[in-house]
Amino acid sequence: MGVYHKMCFEVGRVDPVEADVDLLIVGMPIIPALEDPAQSTCELDCALLGTLSHLRAGGIFKGDFGETLILSSLPAQVRARSILIIGMGLAAEITPGIMGNLAGVAARAAIPLDSCTIACLLALPNGDATPASIAQTAQHMMDHMLDAMDACHDPTRFTDRRWIFDLRTPHDTYVQSHFQSVIDRRGGAG
Repeated sequence: MGVYHKMCFEVGRVDPVEADVDLLIVGMPIIPALEDPAQSTCELDCALLGTLSHLRAGGIFKGDFGETLILSSLPAQVRARSILIIGMGLAAEITPGIMGNLAGVAARAAIPLDSCTIACLLALPNGDATPASIAQTAQHMMDHMLDAMDACHDPTRFTDRRWIFDLRTPHDTYVQSHFQSVIDRRGGAG
């Protein structure tokens, strides 16, 4: 899709359990007791033997905006080497701008980890997002991602890294074009 500071960006489907990546980034919104978590989190939670549910139930990780937690000792059925969980705040309040801020939080947390392959599942919790909302989300996310990269004092650390976005939308091509337009506007391979 595009390259910025020698990091290759892609959009595609990422299986949260089967993804063979160095770092898997998963968003967890605050979920009222009557609602079910996103399907990707349920699959992952099952593979993690209920760890995500236990973290929520114990109040250790509630999903508050910007909260982060890294899991690095994972069961064999999870192929990612580590998981970065990002708190998304209240699901009903997530907007394209908030998604942009969350992408920045994810990038700032992931950059120091020196992971070569990163899969990011920060998805909008509402599957009924309009094309305009999807476009705004993609633009905000990529702008905040690139801001975090620009703030890094050693841009050579991005060489040979891959970042795969899976926004859990049927509009991958549309998202990809908006990500690409931000990369192009910001100077591409820089």
